[in-house]
Amino acid sequence: MTEIKLSNIEKLINGRLLFTIPQLLATGRDHIGIVGRNGAGKSTLAHLLTGADQDYTGQRLVDAPVTYVTQIAPTEDRSGGQAMMARVREALSGRPEILILDEPSSNLDEPHQAWLIKKLRQYHGLLLLISHDRQLLNAVTTQTWAVSHQVFTAYAGNYAAYMAQKAQTIATQQAAYTRQNRHEHDLKLAMQARKEKAQRIRKGNRRMTASERSNSKSLREATAAKMDRTAKNLMTRAAREATVTKPFTQVGFKLVATDFPAFTGKTVVSASDLTLHEYDETLLKQTSFQIKPGDRVALTGPNGCGKTTLLTAILTGHPGLSVSPSAKIGVFKQDMTALEGHLTVWQTVRAASQLPDQTIRNIMGALGLPARFYEQAVAGLSGGELVKLQLVCILVGAYNVLMLDEPTNYLDVDALDALADYLQNYPGTIIFVSHDVVFRQQVTTRTLAFKQQHLVDPDQVAVKASAPSDLPLLQFKYDQLMADPEASTADIQKLRDQIEAAKK
Repeated sequence: MTEIKLSNIEKLINGRLLFTIPQLLATGRDHIGIVGRNGAGKSTLAHLLTGADQDYTGQRLVDAPVTYVTQIAPTEDRSGGQAMMARVREALSGRPEILILDEPSSNLDEPHQAWLIKKLRQYHGLLLLISHDRQLLNAVTTQTWAVSHQVFTAYAGNYAAYMAQKAQTIATQQAAYTRQNRHEHDLKLAMQARKEKAQRIRKGNRRMTASERSNSKSLREATAAKMDRTAKNLMTRAAREATVTKPFTQVGFKLVATDFPAFTGKTVVSASDLTLHEYDETLLKQTSFQIKPGDRVALTGPNGCGKTTLLTAILTGHPGLSVSPSAKIGVFKQDMTALEGHLTVWQTVRAASQLPDQTIRNIMGALGLPARFYEQAVAGLSGGELVKLQLVCILVGAYNVLMLDEPTNYLDVDALDALADYLQNYPGTIIFVSHDVVFRQQVTTRTLAFKQQHLVDPDQVAVKASAPSDLPLLQFKYDQLMADPEASTADIQKLRDQIEAAKK
């Protein structure tokens, strides 16, 4: 039976601890998801398993050849999704006993994501899947290896099961921390009460005569000293029992509209009879659309349909496209050569923004670039950390329109949630491409889908197709019934069913 066993592993990078592995075991047909923040060591673990990285201490047992599909590779004239599909197909065709895939769903459209899930479910070898894709992890994996606080730990079940266990652990720790604080508070009150009683004993009763006060002095002092010792013991006990630390929670941040350039006008981008070609292929034909201020528009469609080409056309002023002169556009595309490697992370971000230092620090921290990164050279960042840095530089820049081409690729889940929260509260306009369905659901207010050489707004099409002429009247009647205390539940439910049918 194929086996991977890692025991007492310690991995250092430039003398700094990257991670430790007390014990990890995988056998047979295990499908394991490897999760954690960018730069925590997930890809380094893959290199260790392949044998390419032997600079570590501890015991490593890998008893079969390993096929490793890396996350970043040249794409030549193919889209990122097309290149990744080719590499995954090639790896699976060899029927490897152990297969490691590093972010395989990055850049894949929905049909290819479904294909990948199907193929990985059918794979009968030992699979290790490094991914931030929650849908993929939940559909494919049976075990999770999570790296947190520089330690790899194994959890039973897929990503959802891991998150449930993690949430339960945090809830249990928070409850214990709350009980501990309450107990400390009670001990401090008891300690203070004993100290105050000791002071009263030393002073004696106001009704005492001078003789009584003198004769009882030694007894009162001994009693007070005993009370002091009891109070001190309570203090020592409180310090000894305080062992539960407060669970870590991510601090949010607020955006202020005045921090960004104001936009004037009713339309950000408009297209009239737009025709778009690339490599002698027609991507769009006589297409018209408008993007309004405040829209958060997702461009969707299969790999190679023209999403990135459309973004480029908007930027370059392609015939048939009009961009408001009030639009200050910030563009994100994954180009690892766009950053100066010799600069520090803080120098890079500070030069890109007019925002206050603390606002920038809050955004960096939420996206996974806390203070320990500030003085680090850009050249020393991991691939995921470089993506985060490029994103931060765009997000904090003096823009009122953001164009984001696959901003979710290679980001860990914490960074994905922070980015979604940022974009939900962004006071400008966003046009973006992402194949992460969960992320799109969190951010999008409108979708423009590539279909048969046109851009289609699915929501508008759905409204036209349903022709709900009776819907306003049904809704009005429903509101009346809800406000009527004598209305029956059966009548309300019947009307509710009619409204749902009218929406279809």
